[in-house]
Amino acid sequence: MRYLLNTYGWNADFIGKTLSDREVNFINRFMEENGIDDVGEIRFDLETFDVWDGDVLHMTKPFDNETMLFEVLDENGLLILEFGIEDIVKNENVEPDDYEVFPSENSSVYFSVDEFKGGIFSYEFESDDVPKSDDFTYLKSSVLTPDVEWGIIDKIYYQGNELEVLDHLDCMGKSATVKIYHWEE
Repeated sequence: MRYLLNTYGWNADFIGKTLSDREVNFINRFMEENGIDDVGEIRFDLETFDVWDGDVLHMTKPFDNETMLFEVLDENGLLILEFGIEDIVKNENVEPDDYEVFPSENSSVYFSVDEFKGGIFSYEFESDDVPKSDDFTYLKSSVLTPDVEWGIIDKIYYQGNELEVLDHLDCMGKSATVKIYHWEE
């Protein structure tokens, strides 16, 4: 039988983009000319580059902040199970890969985190048995930057098999963080 796993809670779009010295100078000049201190206020006004084109990182992930909720629907759309992240365990069979967003000697990095609250992802899977919360596990990971570590839920598993995202669910914007990291020796 086919099942749908819907996830809810807090999540974020993480974007990391390499910036050349020319792009950094343009941004600094633009901010100075317009009396702006926070790069987050102008990110959509920057026509010199696409802020959504993350060559270092571009992903949406749930936060690891104990707010994630799950619901399982059968193929008729009937709710058969609800549980929270606290009801399932971390997958100990897979070593997590952290995502690093750091500048290099040759480039700075634009980094944005757009936080959301509400629906996150839908996953579809098949099972001969009615799913139980014990059948699900998750993989924790981190997004690492020079000044903060963001804890995330990187993957969800059903009976040891990684689930692929089927769809993004509706959510509401919560907050945004935008920074430019520069190389420091």
